[in-house]
Amino acid sequence: MAERRRRKKLNDRLYLLRSVVPKISKMDRASILGDAIEYLKELLQKINDLQNELESTPSSSSLSPLSNFYPLTPTTPGIPCRIKEELCPSAFASPLSSPTGQPTRVEVRLREGRAVNIHMFCGRRPGLLLSTMRALDNLGLDVQQAVISCFNGFALDIFRAEQCKEGQDLHPDQIKAVLLDSAGFHGMV
Repeated sequence: MAERRRRKKLNDRLYLLRSVVPKISKMDRASILGDAIEYLKELLQKINDLQNELESTPSSSSLSPLSNFYPLTPTTPGIPCRIKEELCPSAFASPLSSPTGQPTRVEVRLREGRAVNIHMFCGRRPGLLLSTMRALDNLGLDVQQAVISCFNGFALDIFRAEQCKEGQDLHPDQIKAVLLDSAGFHGMV
């Protein structure tokens, strides 16, 4: 029975691996593992290429400095340890998991008509996205286009939100105060 459970667990994980890797040539175990290794090598090469592209951009660009960027690609053939580092980042102390030194920012700009742009950046915490969206909804803002990222902190860029409550024109400082409050920074404007 123990051997049967072990084989089932192994087969389940192979099926999971097969579902994640886009190009599987054959369905046997060796091919699935070989294709997965090749796919990981392709991904690592893409990361290297993107890192080189970032390093070659001029320093006057609006990109964040590369001093906080930790390359995920190995310079030696030690791929297994590096892959473990990528898959289980919580086991390794990395500043990427908590953005220290970066201040909380909320910027609100009024646009034509009743539209607003919002940029928000702060440290991430559980439930932050939900509380932020609830706060925007309570303000009567209808978010039409947004990009949200939780990598290296919580970043929210709302390119267009409409004020839907008639007769209530919100001031940017009001929106900023409510968003800071929803992020846990009470009384900060």
